Amino acid sequence: MYNQFYNFSEDPFNDPPDPRFLFLSESHKKALDAMIAGIDGRKGFISVSGEAGTGKTILIQQLLNRPEKKIKTVFIYHPHITFEDLLRETLLELNLPLENQNKASLMKQFNTYLTQRLTHDGNLVIFIDEAQSLGEEVLVELQAFSNLGISISNLLQIVFVGQPGLEIKLNTKGLRQLQQKIKIRCQIRPLTDEECQKYIDHRLNLVGSSISEVFTPEAIPLICQYGEGIPRIINNICHNAFWIGFLLSQERLDFTVIEMAVESIYIQARKAAFLPSFRDKFLPKEISHYFLSQGRNFLRKLVGGYGEGSSTRWGKV
Repeated sequence: MYNQFYNFSEDPFNDPPDPRFLFLSESHKKALDAMIAGIDGRKGFISVSGEAGTGKTILIQQLLNRPEKKIKTVFIYHPHITFEDLLRETLLELNLPLENQNKASLMKQFNTYLTQRLTHDGNLVIFIDEAQSLGEEVLVELQAFSNLGISISNLLQIVFVGQPGLEIKLNTKGLRQLQQKIKIRCQIRPLTDEECQKYIDHRLNLVGSSISEVFTPEAIPLICQYGEGIPRIINNICHNAFWIGFLLSQERLDFTVIEMAVESIYIQARKAAFLPSFRDKFLPKEISHYFLSQGRNFLRKLVGGYGEGSSTRWGKV
């Protein structure tokens, strides 16, 4: 295990979002501050967008851990659902027994809950991750729901978090009323090269190390170059680099190890996707050169939005 070899207290580049490792770049801080202001100010609808892997979910996790007694939170993370499913899952997340399964009963139960929360000066926040995958009919229902007699801005905050396709979907003609109700819109941008270095050092500091201890000076710019400022890709490159360094018994990772790490990600991703047809086209000795020659876009396509059913601007992977 490379953690022991490099004297890490734990894996510094483990991918599942963990608020303990939150690094606030300028755009992350602005987005987090905007979400907090929108929730505390009862702004109703909030929209946060950013490329896959830029760190949107970790901001949600940070807000879910806020010690606010009067704020109840619900996290919806599989948005391929109907409006009824959304209501049902929200009620279940609130530990409320379902009185009935039909839409009218779910709406009535949900409205009753909101009214009770209001009388106790409470607030409900629903975070919908990967919201670009929400069906337009669900968004239309949410738009209609916001037009009910009860003032939604006093009772319920809905935070849409998703990839750039979210903004495209929200700007469709049939959702004009919903657009007008989204008072806060913010975008998370990729890290700059300076922020990329600080990000790597931040995560290493949290496990008892530093960037200068484990990387040579020429290795860092290469990670930032191939990572394109996307934390998820940077994590993958660093994780693979430490495994390679461990296998080579190399205490400081240099330019060559980073190249090997990037190449290994290309190969792993390509194998998972469509290596059989690829193998027929290239000789083994040519594969390495081809992968490295494809540059950052190929890495971003195959790693930036990975995961079963993940949606990226290149389609599903």
